[in-house]
Amino acid sequence: MSKSRIIGIYLAAGRSSRMGKNKLDLPLLDDCLGSIALKTIMQTDLDFTIVITPTSEVPSWITPPLLLNKKWCSFLCTEAEKGQAYSLRCGVMKAMSMEADAVIVFLADQPLISRQIIHQLIHTYTSNRDLEVVASSFNGISRPPILFSHQVFPKLLELEGDIGARPLLKKSRRKVCIEFNDEVPFMDVDNEADYSLIRKLTMGRDEN
Repeated sequence: MSKSRIIGIYLAAGRSSRMGKNKLDLPLLDDCLGSIALKTIMQTDLDFTIVITPTSEVPSWITPPLLLNKKWCSFLCTEAEKGQAYSLRCGVMKAMSMEADAVIVFLADQPLISRQIIHQLIHTYTSNRDLEVVASSFNGISRPPILFSHQVFPKLLELEGDIGARPLLKKSRRKVCIEFNDEVPFMDVDNEADYSLIRKLTMGRDEN
């Protein structure tokens, strides 16, 4: 059996409306918030990662070490302001053009995601390629990162609005939800309170 080609889709085109500024530029762990999870992804077995952006320019939060890495590219989504589903659709279309067997969808504002979680998603899918969806879960609730196989790419391209792939998660019958017992890796930054909390949790840690 040939090796599966699994590509990451890194959703980084949000408006940060609740923060009032680009949250991905905020400092965290001696880095920019938006680059931390991407650096983690670069240390996994993913074949490539597509960073979805709202402009054609390389994001300001991309730090020099990432600029030297050839396992990712930025990809403009001109409809990003319409909602997360449109960013996801852009990523899926790009991944399809790269002949992906599956994609893993990440949120750029979820900086503490771990390599262990990503490896578990990849291993679960490559052990059973009949699966349509492999989702991370905490307290019984599915949350990113989530793997989608090529079988559901057409359905992902039909999504609209700002609710992402939640409807597809509910409808899929061939899915696995992997339950994790630590909430911290799944924390995202939507507002100042989230940012303050995540800074407290990461005090004393270095970027590794």
